[in-house]
Amino acid sequence: MHFRKCYIIFWCALTIFLSFATPQSFSQSKAYYLSTQKEVPLLAAGATGTISSLLLRRNQVPLDSTQIIDLKTDRLLGIDLPATENYSRKARIASDVFLNVSYLFPLTPLLLSEARAEYGAISLMFLETLLLNETFTGLSKVLVSRPRPFTHNGDVDFMDRTAEDNNLSFFSGHTSYTAAISFFSAQILSQYIDNPTTRNLIWAGAIAWPAATGYFRYKAGKHYVTDVLTGYVVGAALGYFIPRLHERDENTEEGNVSTLQLYPQGPQMFKLVWVF
Repeated sequence: MHFRKCYIIFWCALTIFLSFATPQSFSQSKAYYLSTQKEVPLLAAGATGTISSLLLRRNQVPLDSTQIIDLKTDRLLGIDLPATENYSRKARIASDVFLNVSYLFPLTPLLLSEARAEYGAISLMFLETLLLNETFTGLSKVLVSRPRPFTHNGDVDFMDRTAEDNNLSFFSGHTSYTAAISFFSAQILSQYIDNPTTRNLIWAGAIAWPAATGYFRYKAGKHYVTDVLTGYVVGAALGYFIPRLHERDENTEEGNVSTLQLYPQGPQMFKLVWVF
């Protein structure tokens, strides 16, 4: 979780830096169109939700030994019940590796010259994706407070069963983050790559990567099937639709639609300029 917070902070800092260094990459993107009507609500909702999530999770109280002993499996869905028998440190490590590698995916557009020229817009959209994903994932974990599958497993060491995050099962953050990052990166690359075979391979990887991550979280005893499926759907939806929401089309004209431009003037970090 600590590294995830650092990752969000990194993208905040990168977006701010690009707004100073290359403001034209926000307002002159050929593939994407930024506007205050979209960016302000998305960033405000994402920032508010992320801060709330982090504060609430910091104060989250894990299940104690008495509560764990009293846990029942009779309320679990049939599809979720087998997860209570899972527990694998190797699977947990594998899922961490998949997540950590995925953090590099949004940098892949920098390999393409056309995408590099528009990376300001890309970084802002990715920041929105991250903030909204943390909002949905983090708040769901805290509000639902679902015990993880391994808390039901009597074969697991009791010290592990009373770990500090033992009631943050719903839904899978590893899966939602890898899905959001993978789908976002694939959607961005698809805008700049014309070769259909290459695009198909990119999308195949984007679909498979979070699926593998979710599988390892399941085998590790960290999540139920419904946790993984929910995380996949939420992350994939955000990663796919945030870029699509910003795509330019023939009806998007800078002369009659308000646009977002970012310039470092005075003490202002961002200056929103309405152009009609």
